[in-house]
Amino acid sequence: MMKEVRYRFNNLEDLIDRVHALFAKPDAGLPLPPENENLRYRVQLTIHEWLANLIQHAHFGNRAPTIELTIRSNGRIVECFIDDNSEGFDLNGRLEANPSIQEAFPERGMGLHFIRACTQKLSYVRLKDGRHRLVFTLANDEDPWLDIPF
Repeated sequence: MMKEVRYRFNNLEDLIDRVHALFAKPDAGLPLPPENENLRYRVQLTIHEWLANLIQHAHFGNRAPTIELTIRSNGRIVECFIDDNSEGFDLNGRLEANPSIQEAFPERGMGLHFIRACTQKLSYVRLKDGRHRLVFTLANDEDPWLDIPF
C-alpha cells in the first residue's frame, strides 16, 4: 500500500528551510522507512538539489511561484514528484550536453549529477496544464553511492 504526503510552497525565499524542516522532524509523517537513514538522506539531497536549481535558475514570468512536493512510498520504493509553474528547463539536454564532470569540483553543474546519481529513475516533463514535473524514484534496498562520479 502506498503512503503519500503532499506539500505546497509559494515562497522561494524560505523554500529550502521549510523542506529541510520536514526531514528534521522524525514525526513529520514522511512515508520513508525510518530504519533507512541512507534512503532518507538521498531523498532529501535530491529534493534539495532540484529546489536549489529552481530557486537559482527558474523563470516564473509574471506568475507567483508555486511548487508542489509529493512523496509516495510503499516501504520499498519511494517516488517523488516536484511540480512547478516555471517556464521549464531542458534537463535531458543539459545532462546529455555534459554527461560527466570534466574537472574536479567545478563551480556549476554538479547538482544535476548528484540528482542523477542518487536516483533510479529520473524524468522531467511538461504537464498538460503547463506546469513542469520532476519525477524520481529510489529503492530502499539500493546503495547508489558507488555510482556517484566524484
